[in-house]
Amino acid sequence: MDIESKLHHLTGLAREKSSERRRALLREVTDLFFEETPKDGSGAHQQFDAVLSTLAAQTAQDARAELSRRFADTAIAPRNLVMQLARDAIEVAAPILAQSGVLTEDDLIAIATEAGEEHRRAMTARQTLPERVSDAIVASGDDETLARLVANDGARLSRNAFETVARRAETSSVLQAPIVNRADTPADLLGDLMSVVETSLRDRIMKRFEALDPAIAEAAMAASHARLEARLADDKAISEARKFVATRRMRKELDGPLLVRLMREGERVKCCAALAELADVDHAAAQRALDHKSPDGLALICKAAEFDKALFVTLAILRRPGGGNLSADAQALGALYNSLTREDAERAMRFWRMRRDMQAA
Repeated sequence: MDIESKLHHLTGLAREKSSERRRALLREVTDLFFEETPKDGSGAHQQFDAVLSTLAAQTAQDARAELSRRFADTAIAPRNLVMQLARDAIEVAAPILAQSGVLTEDDLIAIATEAGEEHRRAMTARQTLPERVSDAIVASGDDETLARLVANDGARLSRNAFETVARRAETSSVLQAPIVNRADTPADLLGDLMSVVETSLRDRIMKRFEALDPAIAEAAMAASHARLEARLADDKAISEARKFVATRRMRKELDGPLLVRLMREGERVKCCAALAELADVDHAAAQRALDHKSPDGLALICKAAEFDKALFVTLAILRRPGGGNLSADAQALGALYNSLTREDAERAMRFWRMRRDMQAA
């Protein structure tokens, strides 16, 4: 009996209403496909596609999941069946989304745009992902999905995708390690993250910069500075704060007690501007140091500026008022400050000051 006759015979049995019989029939048709795989595009191949798609739609999820696993890495798997499985429940779709070479770039983009988060997340496990597909995932995905995408070295990322992920990483710890650890992350975007990541990641960024040609490192920091300043350019409050700080400097009133007073009075923007001036960093670094949930950035700035421990602890507590055990918080903050060496702080500050210098260049 030739393949088409066998398939026709099996298809005739599809009239069985028993779910168990349909499951068995689906397995038999699948076995037949792999035993006597028809030529791609042939009439038999199209017939297999129609029969398998119909049977799959009529069987239970676990049977469809088994079918998905069997066809996931088959180069000539029936296309309509693959598309049907790719849009199924994630338990069914995951193997197809992660492995199938039958899915085209346009297919993947459509699924990334239309399907749910779990489907996008499954796609990030593919051995390779073109830029256009990565762009679609970045446009719709949550932070966990983007973290998996960025951690996949086989995923190509466009400049726009890198910028989107880096911007979100400023406030998402889930994204920080993947983008810092990725070898092709643009240096200027790493510069944006310098003041918001934890110490170990900051060290990795600094090592990346130290390995760069000095001219390239300066250009990267200049680009970072220009981007961060552009976000602040239209902020009238920052402009007024800088005028306020300039006046206090002329009056020789720009000092630690002024920082504390401004924080107590709720003048956070002015405090940022004053901190930036006293510590010789750009406004973005100072703002992040005061706004970020971790006190590490503020500790580095204060240590490098030779502020005393009490001033750092006071500022760190005032920047996040309410709740907590003040005594315990103060002790923990003091211990953090003592653990930093001036050399550690200066090493980190060198990059922030390089960025500030770009403003005057």
